[in-house]
Amino acid sequence: MAQSGRALRSGRRGPRFKSGRPDLNTRQAVFAALVALVTLLAPPVARGQDASPYLALDHWAYPVLESWIARGNINSLSPFTRPYRIADVLGAAERLVDADLSVVDAGLRDRLIAELARPAGSADAHVEFGLEGGGRLVTQTHPDPLQAVLEGEFGDTRVLERFDAIASGASPYLAGGVRLRRDGIYSNDPRFPDGQVTSRRDGLFTDDLSVRLEEAYVEFQLPHVRVGFGRLDRQWGPAGTDGFLRSANPYSLDELSYRFGTDRVFLIGTIAGPTDFGADTARYVSMHRLEFRPSDRLVLAVSESVVYGGPGGRFQFALANPVSIWQIALDDAEIPHNKLGQADVWWQASRGVVLTGSLLADATNREGSCCQMGGTLGFALAGLAPGLNVRGQATVIQSLAYRTSLPWEEYSLDRVGFGWDKSDLVLATLEADWFATPMLRLSPRLDIQVRGEGDFRQLRPPFEELPDLPRLLLGTSETTLRPAIGGRWTKNGRFRLDIEWDAGLSIISDYGNVEGDDRTEFTGSLSIRLATPRWGVDLH
Repeated sequence: MAQSGRALRSGRRGPRFKSGRPDLNTRQAVFAALVALVTLLAPPVARGQDASPYLALDHWAYPVLESWIARGNINSLSPFTRPYRIADVLGAAERLVDADLSVVDAGLRDRLIAELARPAGSADAHVEFGLEGGGRLVTQTHPDPLQAVLEGEFGDTRVLERFDAIASGASPYLAGGVRLRRDGIYSNDPRFPDGQVTSRRDGLFTDDLSVRLEEAYVEFQLPHVRVGFGRLDRQWGPAGTDGFLRSANPYSLDELSYRFGTDRVFLIGTIAGPTDFGADTARYVSMHRLEFRPSDRLVLAVSESVVYGGPGGRFQFALANPVSIWQIALDDAEIPHNKLGQADVWWQASRGVVLTGSLLADATNREGSCCQMGGTLGFALAGLAPGLNVRGQATVIQSLAYRTSLPWEEYSLDRVGFGWDKSDLVLATLEADWFATPMLRLSPRLDIQVRGEGDFRQLRPPFEELPDLPRLLLGTSETTLRPAIGGRWTKNGRFRLDIEWDAGLSIISDYGNVEGDDRTEFTGSLSIRLATPRWGVDLH
């Protein structure tokens, strides 16, 4: 599928075309004017309905929230669609009843409330600032430990620095956040040409600084309406699983976003015009998701996304229309596109026992290309012991999924936060999150992955060369068995200290899909970060 994962990262370069896409500054100005107009016309909201920024997806609280959702302690937060607003997390934590919590869970709840709650008497408009700094010792710079890089510069052990300048704020109608980050990974990510995530034209201050805005968004919020613009990491998948459509694994991008509805039923979507490395081809990405909770124990969702455009391509409302949820299924030969549809289900079979499933279908509208399939089935057991959540899942992605027949899609999509950058695989995972104390989380994990030679960056083979029945795995399969122990320890205080680790043993057969090349290597990472207090400013 053309748009999944680090979609379309090809080293090939073709002819360049002029873009029909509006200038980014023009779009920003139009959006800012719209927000200002709606803000002036909107009726006053009651206290308690204020806008709220989002809780970053790498926050320590997400594994805790996932456990509480699985046990039924929380039913106001989606088990699929993240990130959550800070106000929603805080409200859910404050409503937890002591009788339903263990000593560890009660400590986690109190820690979460103490961290997220604003000081009493704060003004309606409030801005916070903070700094974080540290580094990571890594055995490889590819962020997926199951994608072992045992040769070349990206497989060398090294220290990657990381420094963040963070700001967030909210008023009765508007919320936003900014996270400016310098990170060594931006010069050493093997998923990008020469490891360069930040292209030279995007360099800040000089061409050589590895600095980018990881997060920069503003959102207009009413109780049942949100409209935003900017960069925000998103995750549209079951707990512990990168979403097929949206994932925090890739990098965020500038996009228009919207959400309409309640906690029980809502429509969420994004529209973007991603840039690419050195190409002038116009390109657009639209995706939307309808989620419905008919009961506290059942959540259903249908989603779709489409990449479209081409030489001189222009924005097509028909391919971004959130009212017609399956509009992109139409085969319009005049608008070349690559489309994906997905269905998700989350069912709490009993207290602390959850079953999940996702089904994926992918196709372009050329050469009769339908349908490549993928899916995952999983479970969660959140009631075995206090502070413990055990998850398991099995994932299969058909070998021809994540490929494209459209030559203009050979260009790399820069910084796009789409789903998995994997294809042609079978994966089984068993993992646990155990909070031994409110400050210490231990996460043992066992993965078994079988990966064929299929590559989503390659063009689809000619139709006459395809077998009658598509094979699940192509060529020689690489098999990886990786037992690992991860965890996170946090020391609270005026300056917060975070230590996070992942230590595993990668036992690989037929490494790199080369028959007979068997290897066993230690793979992992150790991260240390120090965060300053958050300095708050009330605006009147």
